[in-house]
Amino acid sequence: MLFSPNNLFLRRLPGRLKYVFLRFGLHNLLGWIFFPMFWLSRMTQLGAWVARHRQVPFNDFPSAVFNYQKRYELYKFVLEREKLDGPISYLEFGVAAGDSFRWWAAQNQHPDSRFHGFDTFTGLPEDWGLFKKGDMSTGKQIPEMNDARCQFYAGLFQQTLPSFLRSTPLTHRRVIHLDADLFTATLYVLTSLHPYLQSGDILLFDEFNVPTHEFSAFTDYCRSFYVQTEVLAAVNNYYQVAFRVL
Repeated sequence: MLFSPNNLFLRRLPGRLKYVFLRFGLHNLLGWIFFPMFWLSRMTQLGAWVARHRQVPFNDFPSAVFNYQKRYELYKFVLEREKLDGPISYLEFGVAAGDSFRWWAAQNQHPDSRFHGFDTFTGLPEDWGLFKKGDMSTGKQIPEMNDARCQFYAGLFQQTLPSFLRSTPLTHRRVIHLDADLFTATLYVLTSLHPYLQSGDILLFDEFNVPTHEFSAFTDYCRSFYVQTEVLAAVNNYYQVAFRVL
């Protein structure tokens, strides 16, 4: 049969195509098509993922109007459903001005909770869509918090997270807020935290439905580490999504 796995021609075809591609430098001819095809591939995966996760306990899909304030409704739902008023270890990656960080610190008043915020505070370390490197900077201004439970770490995650994990015990239930935007930063955080994540921990994403960044980082991480999660809530057509680690 033509498409039989035992067909010698089909088994050799990928190798032959790779030889032709590399021998004649076809990347020079086809390089322009890489990003559109990559975006389309990831968007197809995102569409299939959304189709599998339509039945979510808290979900506004489909929603014709984007409302960034809905993320606080998502936080409130997750906090109440998961009973996150007890001691938690809250880690936020991509703090910026600290709006969501302040929300969680205000809503969880347990004295044993700890809140850790990570950001360069000098803007994006690389381009992100229409945003350029350095955009979204706070001018190195770190949010002011009148709360001894809160601490911030300025710099690239690759610089600050390793020493943090070596020196800081995450003894309580972990709530991880991923607002890093970038594929690279999000994947780095997830893979670095993997040894510390336990069943019941919460993952929050702030730009989940960007197909080539947070969505790609999350799906690549789950496939690589065989991580199982449950979707708890989604708003703004899966732009913000909350998961529980199983």
